[in-house]
Amino acid sequence: MLKIGAVVLTIGALFNFLLAAGILAAIIFFGKNPPILYVSIDQAEIARLDKQVLTTFKSLAVYFNAAVILFCLLSIFVIWMGLVQGQRWAFWALLITMGIGQILGFIADSFIGNKTLRVNILFTVVYLLGIGLSWCGLRVK
Repeated sequence: MLKIGAVVLTIGALFNFLLAAGILAAIIFFGKNPPILYVSIDQAEIARLDKQVLTTFKSLAVYFNAAVILFCLLSIFVIWMGLVQGQRWAFWALLITMGIGQILGFIADSFIGNKTLRVNILFTVVYLLGIGLSWCGLRVK
């Protein structure tokens, strides 16, 4: 069960990693606006936004998505170098950090009218499944 939980957590982290990397590439290399603009603001309104506002959004999106990428890499390292080895500290580190991340994702979504609620729920289900299977695997060990 521990390894199955680790695989589920890794899949979630890899999906987040790829999503953040795609957003970073779109912004940095192709000059696209951050996707959150299209989720929270009508396209006609985006066209009317001041250039400084768009630049600020892009800057924050680059910083946020870079942090997501690094967190995902660190999580995968903790999963496979700690959790899979039966290290309880790794379980608690993942439970706390990923759990706080999930909670804050729902809070952030509430500011834009819960427009990404389904995505947040999906990520939470994957997280809970992975962390739950990992906990069961550690208890059996």
